[in-house]
Amino acid sequence: MSEELTRSFEVRWDDVDLNGHLRNTRYLEYAATARLGFLIDSGWGPKELTKAGIAAVSLGEEVRYMREIFPLERVVVSSRVVGLSEGGARWRFEHRFARESGEEAAVVRTLGAWIDIRARRIAPPPSGLLAAVSSARADDCEVITSTS
Repeated sequence: MSEELTRSFEVRWDDVDLNGHLRNTRYLEYAATARLGFLIDSGWGPKELTKAGIAAVSLGEEVRYMREIFPLERVVVSSRVVGLSEGGARWRFEHRFARESGEEAAVVRTLGAWIDIRARRIAPPPSGLLAAVSSARADDCEVITSTS
C-alpha cells in the first residue's frame, strides 16, 4: 500500500474562467504543484534534482471533468503513482480532485519521465528518488513500457 499524498488548494478569483469554474489549465497546475510538493517532502526539491543532474518532464496529460469547482472552494488533490517503468525512468501520476463536499470533481493523469539534464535524454532516477516515487505506488500500479 502506498502512502497517501494530498494537497489542498483554495480556489482564487484568478483561477476561474468566464463561467466561474476552475479553469482547465489550473487542474494541470494544481497537479504539477502536488507532484512538486511530494518531491520536496521526499527530500527531492529543485536544488537536489539539479545537483543530481536530473529533471522531470511531462510527456502527456489527460483530464476528466466530473463536477464544477467554484471560487473560494477548497479542493483536495490526492495523488498516487499508477505507472512506473522498470528502472523508474518513466512514471504516471494520477491526481484525483475532490470538492469540499467530498464529491470527486476531476482526474488528471500525467505521463512523465526523468531526464539526464546534461545528456538531454530519458534516464533512470538516482536510487533515492526512485525509492521516493516507489513509496507512492498504487496497489494496481502498471509497468510502463517505452510505448505505453
